[in-house]
Parts: sequence; C-alpha cells; structure tokens
Amino acid sequence: MSNEPEAGNDKLELDNMYLCGSRFSRVSLKGAKFIDAHLVDAAFENILGTQIRFGNANLSDARFENVNMSGATICNANLRGVAISDADLTDMTINGVKVSDLFAAYQAQECIDGSPETD
Repeated sequence: MSNEPEAGNDKLELDNMYLCGSRFSRVSLKGAKFIDAHLVDAAFENILGTQIRFGNANLSDARFENVNMSGATICNANLRGVAISDADLTDMTINGVKVSDLFAAYQAQECIDGSPETD
C-alpha cells in the first residue's frame, strides 16, 4: 500500500487569471484546452502528450529534447532556422519526399561536384 493519498477528481474553469510561477505535479490534464494562453518560459517534463494539438501557436526558440514525435504532423509552419540533430529520421517526409532520399540525392551530388576532374 502506498502512503500517498488517492488522487482527487475535479474540474477547473479559469478565465482571465495570472498563474505565473504555478506548478502542476502528477496531474492529468487530459482533454484540457488552453486558449489565448501565455506559456513563455514554461517547462514540460515527463509528459505523456499523445495526440496533443497546437494551433495558431508561436513556438519560436522552443527546444524539444528526448521526445518521441513518431507519427506527428507539421503543416502550414514556419520552420526557418529549425535545427534537427541526433534524431531518427526513418520514414520522415517533407512534402511527401522521404528525407533519407533527399540526403541520398544530396550526397550523390556532392560526390559528382567534389570528384576530381579527368582529362
């Protein structure tokens, strides 16, 4: 038996509130909606966010580390300056083209452009 109390079950409806510095620990926000919300400098850790949706969101300078985004979709997005590193890009596509095919074409072009000329 656990010494922790059983989780409560309640529903909050907050409007026009400043909750700066608030902390939520071991909470379920399944089905929650954040509308016109400011989450600047917020941190989300150990999150189960399958089927999470962001619409009309400004995620400039956001950082995603150690995340599973398999099956995720990004559309109508400004990805200027986005950097991806140490990532499994298996079956990732951009406008329907596999990224692995793009890399292969780029590497093939590099071999052609970088090869020594013959007489």
